[in-house]
Amino acid sequence: MSFNIEILEEKINPLIDRTELKFRIDHFSAGTPNKLDVKKKIAALKNANEKYTIIRKIKTHFGSSYDVGLANIYKNAKELQFYEPFHIQVRNLPKDTREEIYKLKKRKEPFNHLFEYD
Repeated sequence: MSFNIEILEEKINPLIDRTELKFRIDHFSAGTPNKLDVKKKIAALKNANEKYTIIRKIKTHFGSSYDVGLANIYKNAKELQFYEPFHIQVRNLPKDTREEIYKLKKRKEPFNHLFEYD
């Protein structure tokens, strides 16, 4: 799938130790790209660790070939786990890992090792 990402706004938040991005995805004659693909591309653009890059939201505009989204890039896992809600952290993982986390959570078994933060 071919798509381009343009950074519209970049804000460094020193209090939380993260970079907040607003971006635009152009995808001509194709659907909205997968969050994991967008996450990889943003991490590559900003030379950041992919594990600490979180896609908060991607808003699709009906009938157009672009989307606008928000992303946060953290410096360490401690800040990420404290400030990002559980469901957002899970949403930024591969599908099989998400399913495993929800199964373990339902059975009240430990699942934090599946997030793979260093």
